Amino acid sequence: MIVYGNETVRSIFKNALVIIFLFLSVSIVSAQSAEDDFSGNWKTEQGPLVQITKSGDTFKGVNVEHDKLVLENLMFEDGEWTGTLIKPKDGSRYNCTAVLTGNKLNLKVKKGLLSKTITWTKQ
Repeated sequence: MIVYGNETVRSIFKNALVIIFLFLSVSIVSAQSAEDDFSGNWKTEQGPLVQITKSGDTFKGVNVEHDKLVLENLMFEDGEWTGTLIKPKDGSRYNCTAVLTGNKLNLKVKKGLLSKTITWTKQ
């Protein structure tokens, strides 16, 4: 049996509390809301501008340069924003989740077991 001194036990307890606090802080900050508004113009990582508009409870995004739909059916379900990202070149469709953080929109794209996060910046 290993016996720890009082200082070691306090240190372990203190570190555990700090970790729990940090985890809860990050969870609260990154929480999504049905009130999030994605409307506006967004610059993609590749450069084109996407205009996102709201229709009812869903959002859609159109590549302004080529007038192509690139984001559709973005809606709030089960505590998160989910939708479909469409690759303009070939029309491939990918499930995605969206997280709005300030003027950044992080789209996590999923294809099978793989995922990639794409960041758009509000203009």
